[in-house]
Amino acid sequence: MGAFDDISRASEDLIFAALDYAVENAGISPGGFTPFVFSDGAAGRGLTRYVSGDGSNLQECQDAARAALQTVDAGVTCVALAWDGYYTHQGERSEAVFVEGYELGQEHGLLLAQRYTRDGGAVRPVGNPALIGRPTPLVHQGTGRHTPEA
Repeated sequence: MGAFDDISRASEDLIFAALDYAVENAGISPGGFTPFVFSDGAAGRGLTRYVSGDGSNLQECQDAARAALQTVDAGVTCVALAWDGYYTHQGERSEAVFVEGYELGQEHGLLLAQRYTRDGGAVRPVGNPALIGRPTPLVHQGTGRHTPEA
């Protein structure tokens, strides 16, 4: 059974769309981009960027996104959180974008990394996206506005 066997095609598409958009954003911002979330559901696809404080601390922005994803609107079926960072593969550290995707109702999410290099200002993906984890969901299915139990 593969990592994507337990999620819908629509959720898989959203996660890979977030990964593609993250790579585009990495090319625009050499110092790292503001973390964002793609969401999909009854109201369609949405994009939200998360800024904390003055926006200069991207880890704080990522933490703000994680906190916001503990509550989702009714009808949301999948979310994908993306950020820029570094990934070490076979002992080699490189720049990479990360996408943490969750289909609501599933026991685990998917954490993907896409390594890239910069060449004359352009970003070039290196290899294929790597599945690097199956995290516990940030979000849980509910009706209306829902906050996970503590």
